[in-house]
Amino acid sequence: MASAQNFETEFDVVVIGAGHAGTEAAVAAARLGARVGLITSALETIGQMSCNPAIGGVAKGTVVREVDALGGIMGRSTDLAMIQFRMLNRSKGPAVWAPRAQCDRGLYRRAVRTLLEQHKNLQTVQGTVARLVLDPNDRRVRGVETLEGRRFGAGSVVITTGTFLRGRIHIGTDTHLSGGRAGEGATTHLAEQLEQAGLTVARFKTGTPPRIDGRSVDFSLLETQESEIEQFDYSWSHFWPSKRREGAATRHPVQMPCWITYLEADGKRIIKDNIAKSAMYGGVISSRGPRYCPSVEDKIVKFPDAERHQLFLEPEGHDTSELYVNGLSTSLPAPVQLEILRSVRGLSAARMTRAGYAIEYDYYPPTQLDSSLQVKSVPGLYFAGQINGTTGYEEAAGQGLAAGMNAALATQRERPLVLGRETSYIGVLIDDLVTRGVDEPYRLFTSRSEFRLTVRQDNALRRLGAIGLRLGVYTKPEEETIQTRLQHEDSALKLAETTSIRPDEAEPILSAAQSAQLSQSVKIIDVARRQDVSLQKLLVAVGVGAEIDNEALVTADLEIKYAGYFERERAQAERMRRMGDFSLDANIEYDEMRSLSLEARQKLSNLRPGSLAQASRIPGVSPSDLQNLVIEIERRRRVAATP
Repeated sequence: MASAQNFETEFDVVVIGAGHAGTEAAVAAARLGARVGLITSALETIGQMSCNPAIGGVAKGTVVREVDALGGIMGRSTDLAMIQFRMLNRSKGPAVWAPRAQCDRGLYRRAVRTLLEQHKNLQTVQGTVARLVLDPNDRRVRGVETLEGRRFGAGSVVITTGTFLRGRIHIGTDTHLSGGRAGEGATTHLAEQLEQAGLTVARFKTGTPPRIDGRSVDFSLLETQESEIEQFDYSWSHFWPSKRREGAATRHPVQMPCWITYLEADGKRIIKDNIAKSAMYGGVISSRGPRYCPSVEDKIVKFPDAERHQLFLEPEGHDTSELYVNGLSTSLPAPVQLEILRSVRGLSAARMTRAGYAIEYDYYPPTQLDSSLQVKSVPGLYFAGQINGTTGYEEAAGQGLAAGMNAALATQRERPLVLGRETSYIGVLIDDLVTRGVDEPYRLFTSRSEFRLTVRQDNALRRLGAIGLRLGVYTKPEEETIQTRLQHEDSALKLAETTSIRPDEAEPILSAAQSAQLSQSVKIIDVARRQDVSLQKLLVAVGVGAEIDNEALVTADLEIKYAGYFERERAQAERMRRMGDFSLDANIEYDEMRSLSLEARQKLSNLRPGSLAQASRIPGVSPSDLQNLVIEIERRRRVAATP
């Protein structure tokens, strides 16, 4: 092991990698007052959107708002770079709405770097980390060393290397390149050291589609999808309701459309005829890829009866005509990719600017981590992002925020922040990873959360703001903004409870909603409980609440309409929180607890859950095992307390 001497700079936290996980980790640690070094192989690619130039989606959009609620920068950067916005799931009601934004790729990258550099205690460093500096006595992380020979001390290190650890790019069965993404080299030295340290390593794969020159597209043959921006902001930090009501321009750039087309019979035939040339189906790649973001080869093989497959042409930004062909991820040879593109309606003359490719990379099964995302066998070392077997910008950002906070808290000798499943999708994500592990690239869905009615995109600040205030992550103006935003929600609810509406005032609103008319004046809250009746419209009808922000009104409306459901779910969440308060020591000898089943003893010994709540979610640990575990723990505590 290398000696922890002669460091160029001593940091509290060093973050390796400056993608979506790394930038959030660095900002989170810096907001907690840590001195942070963010090391990346190229400063120009900080915040790079390696694949789709979009942020958000189902469950993912909620994560973006959770990261933002705790001071992260993904939402703020998206607001500065947003060129198309859609609120998904509108037909299913506001409780499951999901924001998704297309970004100008260049603007997003620049916004991330600008927001990073606003933190004076955060230093960016260009370099490739070759190895960790470990204490020879206790294996604790003491710093890092780069290929360029630079050495930096650190109390904690967060690794967020994405697809760069021994990354290998495949285009067809004959073209193979070492790289973390197109044009950038893979990281091998660090990967070798981690494996030599005894960590279990495995391989996953992902892919990206070709890009095309928009000037070669016949848009008259395509369906246009316009933005529905509606003054939407991901970030609460821009809170300014008066300007929204006046319709003033926001920070968003000029909006751009996307276009919809389809891969049809000719394209399907080309893929079938060339399937053996695919890196995946030609036997070159054996590792698993993301089930919910399949390659076009997977679509053709697994869904042979599908008449066609939808494709989205998404703009890369204002300063380029390049389009991202969403839905056509592939590892076929470049000439075959071009042939497929030209079989698509509107793309008969398409010029391919970049070929799609598949990439294999190392990940470390996340059951090797504790709930703070610290590696159990290497104190002071944290993992976040695709290194943990996840896929997606948003999942990476959520892990980065948690790992960065906990890395900083560890150097301050404070207790780690562990978000419960009942508090956030970030909590669901991390708990799933460290408790259950992964056998394919992990992606968040609303169905993974037991509390999806009360854990929504609209109330992230209400759920997590108190945690941020307790930790001191906000500036004074931000604290005031949070208080104002939450006061708007409270004001909307109070107005609904105390203000009456006459039958004549409610008549047009109820008629439009095809709801029964009133026979007498009632409190607005009684009318707002009806489905399809808008709280905002009711308040406008009686001339109150004009100063309240639209998003605060959405949250208040939901709280009124689904109060009974929310009450039951929050009672369940409180039970889970109490289980989370029942802590389990990392050194418990589960093998000695003969009242537990053999499977439970083995699983608990291997995974070392930090609480009863986490133990309850381990496959193979039954309710009776949990009951016996509590009895065993309490008996041992009584014995230990006896003089």
